[in-house]
Amino acid sequence: MATTMSVAESSVQVGTPPEKAREKWNEWTKEGGPGMGLTSGGRSQDVSAAKLPEELRKAEAGTAYFEPGDQGGTEVRMQLRYNREALEKAGQGPDWVEKRINLYLTRFKNFAEGRPA
Repeated sequence: MATTMSVAESSVQVGTPPEKAREKWNEWTKEGGPGMGLTSGGRSQDVSAAKLPEELRKAEAGTAYFEPGDQGGTEVRMQLRYNREALEKAGQGPDWVEKRINLYLTRFKNFAEGRPA
């Protein structure tokens, strides 16, 4: 039986040009970078994607787009494909993924603009 994936999407305006925003995104999402942090004991801890359990590495997949935005900035749009059945089995509501994307994008915006994530 094939797994059906759902898609959630959100965007944020970042005050840097698209090329710079993409560089910051690569810095943010690299293995073990700030965007890969997991919370442990109330503190964020960087974790290499290679150290995640196999099932977590395959639970979702995402794509980020960097499009010219207002006043020389960038609209960063993130799409996340996820397994809805797995989400429901984990006891999460239908808006959990959207909330997660928005939090992630807010943290990235702060990082890209030089503020604490």
